[in-house]
Amino acid sequence: MTRKKLMYALAAVLVALSLAAPLDAAAANRSTKITSVTSKPGARPGQVQINWKSSGTNPTSFVVETALTTFSPSRGPVHGRHWKTFKVSGKKRSLTLTAAQVAAAGAPLGSGRHLYFRLKAVTGKSARWYPYQQSVSVNVGRPISAASGTALRVANFNVKSSKTAGRSWLSRASKVAATIKAKNPAIVTIQELSPGRADGRGGSTNGSVRQTNSLQNSLKKARAGKYRLVRTTPYIQPGKKHGTQGTRILYDTSRYSVVSRCSEKTGKRNYSSSCSVELPILSGESASNRRSAAYAILQNKSTKKRVLVVSAHLDARHSSKVATEKRYDRLRTAQVQTIVAKIARVNTHRVPVVFGGDINSWQNNRVANGPHDRLVAGRFYDTAAAQSTANLRYSTYNDMAKTMKPSPSGYGSRLDVIAVRGLLVAKRFENVMKVSDSARPSDHNMVYADIVLKA
Repeated sequence: MTRKKLMYALAAVLVALSLAAPLDAAAANRSTKITSVTSKPGARPGQVQINWKSSGTNPTSFVVETALTTFSPSRGPVHGRHWKTFKVSGKKRSLTLTAAQVAAAGAPLGSGRHLYFRLKAVTGKSARWYPYQQSVSVNVGRPISAASGTALRVANFNVKSSKTAGRSWLSRASKVAATIKAKNPAIVTIQELSPGRADGRGGSTNGSVRQTNSLQNSLKKARAGKYRLVRTTPYIQPGKKHGTQGTRILYDTSRYSVVSRCSEKTGKRNYSSSCSVELPILSGESASNRRSAAYAILQNKSTKKRVLVVSAHLDARHSSKVATEKRYDRLRTAQVQTIVAKIARVNTHRVPVVFGGDINSWQNNRVANGPHDRLVAGRFYDTAAAQSTANLRYSTYNDMAKTMKPSPSGYGSRLDVIAVRGLLVAKRFENVMKVSDSARPSDHNMVYADIVLKA
């Protein structure tokens, strides 16, 4: 080989090496591929466990990113609400988040929340995401002994107003009654059960049955006449501007009695503000947007144990504009705060509290979930954190759809909540529904929780 050819050959080798170096480095950065990810509640209360497998060489580290809402580094939003990151050695293939870490990530024990998460392998400045987001629930704690206290089944049911379009209330009332009878709760917190006309028409109820009374009539026809409403009449003087008065409390008279003074009348007039709470509205709004919550103290006839029950229906408005949505969320949060403050004033004997309601908010709302946050901050236990659950993959709002589809994010939107304070943890929570149903009783599913009153 001539000197010239040798120089060309050496130059070619040097060029090849200069090109190969960064390619090889890039290949090394990409060499770690996460091939599978699994997750489950951790071994101890409040914990979460995440496991994965990978191919290729060990990276510098693995990073788990969690959030309370869905997120995607490629499609956006890049981070979910309340996002946190947890770094793990590149030699490990599992991560157990402690109860304190899970709480810091936004899903403390008893909150009923779950975590969305993604995982990436990091080598130097290069990162390679596992392409799928997942969700995981939290270890809910120790099982409850049947001897721990008094069992209590509480349901919540937004039954859909008689004034809304679609199938009329009178055609649905019997199925609402049948659903209640089938699950046999001791107490039901109800929304959209108006003291107005059952036929949905406006005007006086003279000569017409109220929607409240029509449910009681339907329960009697279903051979469930043991159920009675705490209140059937309006909370507000007729003719006065006001929003929904459909929050009601139904109870089994064979098991419970009302010990609150919840009068049906003011003098001889068929209205009373007793056992109701006026909720705030936005500044400058008409009083027609104002809502009422309902409450009552009920006593178990056998054990004499008392429980304070609240039925709430928070503001339903939402907006695609972030600033407006935050404003509505602050309003719903203020409405919960008003209810909690009222409870503190009337609950002089500090009996356990059951809050049931359509809070018109849910965890996977990317802007906020203020009403639920306020309940959790107020030491309320969300019964969706029960030891046994059913149908959490589906929303509690069905929109009267013939067929319901599970949420692709793993958990359905829970607008309908049962939260308790001063009780033991719940044994079971169920989103009562059929996947296919052409005659749903309401646009919301009934939910119920089996809880235990402390002995």
